[in-house]
Amino acid sequence: MDAETRFRALFDSAYPALRRYARNRGLAGVDGEDLVAGTLEIAWRRIDDVPVDDPLPWLYVVAHNLWRNQTRKDRRRSEILARLPASPPASGDPADLPHDALRAALESLSEDDQEVLRLIAWDGLTPAQVATVMGCTPVAARSRLHRARNRLAERLGLDPRVQQAGPARQKQGDDTDLKEVS
Repeated sequence: MDAETRFRALFDSAYPALRRYARNRGLAGVDGEDLVAGTLEIAWRRIDDVPVDDPLPWLYVVAHNLWRNQTRKDRRRSEILARLPASPPASGDPADLPHDALRAALESLSEDDQEVLRLIAWDGLTPAQVATVMGCTPVAARSRLHRARNRLAERLGLDPRVQQAGPARQKQGDDTDLKEVS
């Protein structure tokens, strides 16, 4: 199979998953499309490096790196803007968005804890696939997942030793969104 045919097949199969990955990291509209486009651009340039049998974890590594780079740029920009004098308040009161307890608890975790939980819960990866994305062994990925779940449970005031009964897990590849946390 030539490179163009292989890339077209990769694009068709991975695009929905990459869109979901971007959306689950809070990137909507143009920002999400930019992440997906950047990921696919790198996949095109490095098509020979993309695993044939299971390309999604490799693509998630690329997307994760692009997303982290953009997050760092945004943080630096915010720090610079914070040093500038405050502008006069705009007319009208901005609407305060209520913060969901789960979002607050998730955001209070380290970036690595957040990412391992997102990859499992939102992107439907297996611990072995998470290991590929995170650049560690499957045993380390399962250990990171266990510790991240415990820290999240503690932040929510739950006993991490007790599993809560809940709705059945979504099937992998199911495009149905979980209730968005915002």
